[in-house]
Amino acid sequence: MEDKGGKQKLKKELGLWATTAIVIGQMLGTGIFMAPQGLAELANPAAAVLGMAIAGGGTLLLAWTFAKMSEENPVTGSAIVNTLDAFGPLPAFMVGWSYWCGCWVANGAIILGGINYLSYFFPVFATDGFAKYGLTLIVLWFYTLLDIKGVKEAGIMNLVVTIMKILPIVLFIIIAAMNFDSKNLATVSAASVAGMKTLPVAIAYCLWSFIGFEGACVNAGEVKDTSIIKKATMFGTLAIAIIYILLLILAAGNMDQASLAASQSPFSDIMRKATGAYWVGGFISVMAFISAFGCVGAWVNSAGRIAYSLSEYHLFPGSMAKIHEKYKTPVNGLIVNGVLMTIIMLLAYFNKQGSLYNFFLLLATMAFLVFYAFGAASEIVLSGKKIRPFNIWNFLKSSCISLLAFAYSVYTIYGSGADYVMYGFLLILMGFPFFIYEKLKVEADEERLQ
Repeated sequence: MEDKGGKQKLKKELGLWATTAIVIGQMLGTGIFMAPQGLAELANPAAAVLGMAIAGGGTLLLAWTFAKMSEENPVTGSAIVNTLDAFGPLPAFMVGWSYWCGCWVANGAIILGGINYLSYFFPVFATDGFAKYGLTLIVLWFYTLLDIKGVKEAGIMNLVVTIMKILPIVLFIIIAAMNFDSKNLATVSAASVAGMKTLPVAIAYCLWSFIGFEGACVNAGEVKDTSIIKKATMFGTLAIAIIYILLLILAAGNMDQASLAASQSPFSDIMRKATGAYWVGGFISVMAFISAFGCVGAWVNSAGRIAYSLSEYHLFPGSMAKIHEKYKTPVNGLIVNGVLMTIIMLLAYFNKQGSLYNFFLLLATMAFLVFYAFGAASEIVLSGKKIRPFNIWNFLKSSCISLLAFAYSVYTIYGSGADYVMYGFLLILMGFPFFIYEKLKVEADEERLQ
């Protein structure tokens, strides 16, 4: 597909179900499957459930804000383009660079979480680094090549895998509900995590499980009908929020917090404890890996589109905007993402999965929060330009949801902790040389044409 100037454009092939599958597929990965362990280590059952509810509510505010922007301006790149319109090139680059880095850092956490579960059934992946790395590359490059072939094919694959993800969740809900013991809700993994002082970090941790709600917005330029964007975003986010809260309550009611904190595959261990059957835990483990498999595919898809959007607006080297002549997909962005993931996952060969998983998780969350905060702020600016007469009351009325979404983003950045705020800031600064190069190159090209 070409625009009037003859420039190659992405194909609009995503329907409602494929678009919803991207939203759910990006959120429903290893986050919720590892959440009982992480929250038991960092918080307590009451703070964890409240944190999940607050994270779900805040995510719904962000989802509404992003969906509104994408309906009004359905372009691939979402908040990047809107930040460019609202604040200019440098903030737009910071938003896009943070999100792009978040995509491949997130995939590191997702793949490691999936392998954690698969090692329950296949112990070789817990002891053999070569096998672990080999499986990582197979999953990563399978989806990279599939996405190069076409967003429609990748969307269908995401839909199939998303449906498969529901199976272990349904099984877990049924068995866990039958073996629920409220006494477990009164336990803590350590005295230091008792009480509500752990709520901020619980909210930040829970946000990881919701990251990906913007999948439809990021791929808006390839959605057939703009009305699909809001439907897919809001339905997918609300459904996931309800499922997550239920799963977290059931997990906390089936195993004491100390045992959960020590578990490498909490859902599988809960099922084995409840049924006494090894194969039940094994089934959950395999399906959790499949969940991670599908989530990786959704994030590979978004990473390629973000790199394309940055390059298309001259915020990133122009080669990243190259479209495959036959498949009309952002081939260079996808390949570069694959290469970076191949390199970063070498860390999984030399490090213990647990500590590396948590590092990837919190760093990716921090990177995405920059995207979310600027996205909400951009919606406030763009909608505010239309307010007439402009006054404080009309401003608050027009922007109340986006202001709440922005406040939630800022609070969650605070909850991430000082260390990860610093890492996120350094991650942004690392991208500046690319922005500077492209800026100078564009200026030099313009001078040459004069």
